[in-house]
Amino acid sequence: MTSAPGKHSAVAATLALLAILALGLLVYWPGLAGGYVFDDFGNLVDNTAFAQSALHAHFWHAIWSADAGPLDRPLSMLTFAAQMWFTGMHPWPLKLANVLLHLFNGWLVWLLSVRVLGWLESGAPRPWLVASPTLALLATAAWVLAPIQLTAVLYVIQREESLASGLVLLGLLAYWHGRMRLIDGRRGALAWIWGSLALGTMLAVLAKETGVMLPAYAFVLEWVVLRGALARPMPATPNGSRFGLHPLIPVFVVLLLIPGALGLAWLLPSALNGTAYAARPFTLAERLFTEGRVLVDYLRWIVLPTPNALSLYHDDIRVSTGWLSPWTTLASWAFLAALLGAALALRRRLPLFAFGVLWWFAGQSLLSTFVPLELVYEHRNYLPDWGVFLALFALLFTWSPPDAGRRGTLRLLTVGAVSALIALDGVFTAIRAQTWGNPYRLAYFEATTHPQSPRASYDLGRMMLITAQGKDSPLFQMGMRQMEQGALLPGADLQPLQALVFMSAKNGLPIRPRWWAEMHHTIATSPMSAEDVGSLYSLVQCGINGVCRYTPDDLQQLGRVMAFAVQRNPGRADLVTLQANWAANLAHDNPLAYHLMLRAVALDPGKYAYWKNLVVMQIAAGLYGDASQVLERMRELNRFGIDDAQIEELSQELALKAGAAGHEAPLPDLPHGAGERSPTSSSGMGRVGVGRS
Repeated sequence: MTSAPGKHSAVAATLALLAILALGLLVYWPGLAGGYVFDDFGNLVDNTAFAQSALHAHFWHAIWSADAGPLDRPLSMLTFAAQMWFTGMHPWPLKLANVLLHLFNGWLVWLLSVRVLGWLESGAPRPWLVASPTLALLATAAWVLAPIQLTAVLYVIQREESLASGLVLLGLLAYWHGRMRLIDGRRGALAWIWGSLALGTMLAVLAKETGVMLPAYAFVLEWVVLRGALARPMPATPNGSRFGLHPLIPVFVVLLLIPGALGLAWLLPSALNGTAYAARPFTLAERLFTEGRVLVDYLRWIVLPTPNALSLYHDDIRVSTGWLSPWTTLASWAFLAALLGAALALRRRLPLFAFGVLWWFAGQSLLSTFVPLELVYEHRNYLPDWGVFLALFALLFTWSPPDAGRRGTLRLLTVGAVSALIALDGVFTAIRAQTWGNPYRLAYFEATTHPQSPRASYDLGRMMLITAQGKDSPLFQMGMRQMEQGALLPGADLQPLQALVFMSAKNGLPIRPRWWAEMHHTIATSPMSAEDVGSLYSLVQCGINGVCRYTPDDLQQLGRVMAFAVQRNPGRADLVTLQANWAANLAHDNPLAYHLMLRAVALDPGKYAYWKNLVVMQIAAGLYGDASQVLERMRELNRFGIDDAQIEELSQELALKAGAAGHEAPLPDLPHGAGERSPTSSSGMGRVGVGRS
């Protein structure tokens, strides 16, 4: 039976945890009033599958509408679709759900902290400066209130990151349960162990690809904390060596080693030959050099964050081109090597420190190595930074002076100092949340603290133009100047130039020839990103919708830009489809549009949307035999039947027209929007981001 003091301490710990979670809710509350940012636009706001009418008519289509990762992250999209079915597009309830998910994850972090710290404390040679339950609460508070966590919480689409992390934590807790059963010699232990890692990984990966790291986290937990403990020791040979297969070896071979090798075999060749980096403004070597500095920055932002360092955007980071360019590259990698070496060397003497460091390195091993992602995102630390706090607390708390009097004084001072730092972090997070609570304030803050960031500069100009009361207002002029300045920043993409053309054409102002020339220069000197494609789509679509009043010369200039983009990127099906959209709907050159769509499906035959665009053209042109074959291809690509209604509608239209006609007609005008949908905002200046990593 549990003693009364034990009950009291459990109640006290529960109340303290509830206070931490309540404080987390209070800290994030000001940020709920904010709007959508960056990738939120392309993936939710301007995703036609999430329009209320489309959502109610084709719910499952929204779940598979995310063009992110190899699996489209359907579990995360399911949570968005289910919530937006009831709440619509307003960001406030979506952000609230993100905050509540973060607090739920905080509870899971506490549960795992209690188990890990309690286990290590029981094997410590001497008492720690503070007991493991207190240390678990401090670690949880630090994790919940850390300023670096904010982008994974208030950035709506990054629910993907927090949901995957929550599923990883649940998987680790189930793994721990199985390990305790194995240590106690109880039945069902291996079923829990296998199930927790296999099922947990599968579910987490459906939320976001980072869920694949669950077995890696479990291995660090096993190797440093549990160390293969069993109910009884392995049998020994006469010379004292152990024989027989440890029951956990097959688990990690099947669920970690083999998938890891297959993943490397899949991803590494394209990274090494450069094809995976064709759309990035850096090479594999430059990314690896730069990530050393980025990882050190992450550690600094976790432990000692500053207001001007943390940001939604870090596209102003200098790319490292060698060990000494800049010199901090070599210094950063030397520090990381020393940190990793210290963790390995202290695995037995200071296991909590080793566990925290190796946990963080494991969490960064996927997103901060050779995979061709963008260089910096704070939300990549959402789960890994728990290890940083544990490692730091290990240095502060997992030793104790022999003198009891000194121990009490030192405990008071250390706990007080750490609590004060955690409280300061909470205040800092609340200030960040307050900034995020107003879109204009956020844009202004980002642009002023990161003046060399093209994305931050664009966002500020965008907010100015959206807020301006007409083309004659001072704010409109300021927004146009902001866009012109942003277009000149190093690394700027097409977005500020697109905004200048869009707003001029919309308001009947002349489009300056140098803006078209600068577009050509940007396309010639930089890889075409998703944001660039989205910018060109905006210019095409606003002309189709009649929002932009282009002159004949403007249409020719836009056509030249489109053709040049395809010429520079002949293998990009998305750009070819976009040029087809321009040819069909603005230039009214339907033979060219049809030729381009044939080229697009040849370049990317697995893209359902391209075949759909092609069949619309063929039906409109009277090419009924070809259209029938394309419909068969669409049925093959129709995952889970989510496009059944669309295919059936096209089939009926084909049957009707084919029955009424006995010959194939020349290509008539095509329906508006025959080209590929690319997400943009209703203002024409939406964010089409590439940062959902």
